[in-house]
Amino acid sequence: MTFYAQQQPQQPPIKTATLLLRDVEKTLQRVTNKYYNSANVKPSRAFTGWMKQRKREFTAKDETSAFLERCEYVCVENEEDQRRLPTMNEKRARELFKEQSSPFAVLLVPGLWGHHYPGYYVTVRNAFRSIDIECEISRVNSEGSVKENARTVKDEIEKLCENKNNSDKNEKRRKRVLAMGHSKGGLDIAAALALFETELEDKLAGFVCVQSPYGGSPIAEDLLSNKYVRSGVHFALEAAFGESRNSEAIKKMVKPVEDLTYRARIRFLRKHPLPEQFRDKTVCFHSKTTSKDSAMTNIALYSLSQYNEEGDGLVCRSDAEIPHTRVVRYDEEFDHVDPAFPTSFSDALVRDHREFYAKENERRMKRGNKMLLPTPLGIKGAELTSQVLAVPGRVKHDTASVHLALAHLALSAPAKKKKKKKKESIALQNGETGVVLNKGHAQQTTTTAIEVA
Repeated sequence: MTFYAQQQPQQPPIKTATLLLRDVEKTLQRVTNKYYNSANVKPSRAFTGWMKQRKREFTAKDETSAFLERCEYVCVENEEDQRRLPTMNEKRARELFKEQSSPFAVLLVPGLWGHHYPGYYVTVRNAFRSIDIECEISRVNSEGSVKENARTVKDEIEKLCENKNNSDKNEKRRKRVLAMGHSKGGLDIAAALALFETELEDKLAGFVCVQSPYGGSPIAEDLLSNKYVRSGVHFALEAAFGESRNSEAIKKMVKPVEDLTYRARIRFLRKHPLPEQFRDKTVCFHSKTTSKDSAMTNIALYSLSQYNEEGDGLVCRSDAEIPHTRVVRYDEEFDHVDPAFPTSFSDALVRDHREFYAKENERRMKRGNKMLLPTPLGIKGAELTSQVLAVPGRVKHDTASVHLALAHLALSAPAKKKKKKKKESIALQNGETGVVLNKGHAQQTTTTAIEVA
C-alpha cells in the first residue's frame, strides 16, 4: 500500500496534507465543470425533510428546555477566562446521576469511518468513566453497512447486560444499556432495535441519536447521485488512503455512504422502522453551524443555499428526528465533528490509536473482514480538527456535558399524559354550591365563577 504522504517525504506533514486537498479540489472541480450541464444539480430537492412532509401524523416531543437545564447544571463556562473552553463539572455530574436506582452501562457507537480518527468518542467515554459509569466504545465496522453493524451492536448490548454477580437473582437489578450513537452510529443502533426487537426489549435503558441522518443526508445523496460525481468521491478516497479507486477496499468504503442516502433510508424504514416500545426511551439531538471557525460551515451553507435546510454540515435538522420520539433542537453552535472529536491532540493519543488499530486489524482479518491501515492524512486531519475545536468561545457547551445531559434525559421517564375525564360543569357565582357531573357519578362541591368559552 502506497500513501500519498510517503511519496514526498521532503514535505512537512501539514504542507503535504494541504497539497493533497488542493489536488482533490482541482479534480472535483474539473469533473463538476465537465459534466455540470448533464447532471441533476439538486438531487436531494425532493427528499430533504421527507418524513415530516409525507407523514401528517409525524409528532415529536420537544425536550430542548429539559436538556438545557441539565446541560447548564453540568457544564462550567469559564466566564472569567474566555481563553479556556467550557468543561464538565465532575461533582455536579455525579449528583445528576445519583438518583438513578437501576444500574446501567453506556455503549458509544461511532459514525462513518470513525475508527480512522484518533480520539473519536474518547472524551465522552472518559467523562462517563470519571463518574464511575461503565462506558465502552463500540467495535462496529466503521466501514460496515447499517445491517452488518446492527448485529454487532446487538451482541455488544447483550454482553454489557451480562449479570456479573451470579448471586443476584433479581432480574430488575440486572444492568441495562444506554446506547448513544453519533451520526451513522445512531442508525446502526436504530437498526439493531428494529431487527432484534425481542432480544433487546428488556436490555435497553435508553437510546440517544446524536446528529444522526435518520431520514438520510443530502451530502451522501448528492455525492453519489451520478457516476461523474461518484468518480470524484472514489478519487478522493484513493488519494486519502492510497488504494486504487476501483479497488475492492474503496468500494467497501463507499458502500456505507450509500446507506445514508435518502433512497436507501426510505427503503430501509419501510421495512424496519423504530419499534413503538422504544420510542419513549429515545432522544434525538440535532444542531446547526454558522461559525466562521467551523470546518463544516461551508458544507452547511451548501445545504442551506440548495435546499433551504439548516444543519450541522453533514446532516439537516429536519432529517435528524425520529417520529414519535423526544427531540432536542439545540440552537447553539455545534457542528458535526464537535460531539466526537477531542479538543486536544497528543503523541499519546496517536500511540494509543495505532495500538488499537493494530489489534483491530488482527481481529478483523481473522474474521475475514480486512480493514484499511491508518494513514498520515487521517492522523494529521484529526490533529487539525482538534485545533479548530479548541478555538475559545466557539461553542457554549463541551461535548462531555452535552452527552451527560442527553444520557440523563434519555434515562428519565417522560411524563405520562393524564387522561382527562369528561365532565360537564356549571358556572356559578363565587361561593355558591354547585354540582360537577363526572361520567358515572356526581359529587357536590364549592366552586368559584368559571368562564366557559
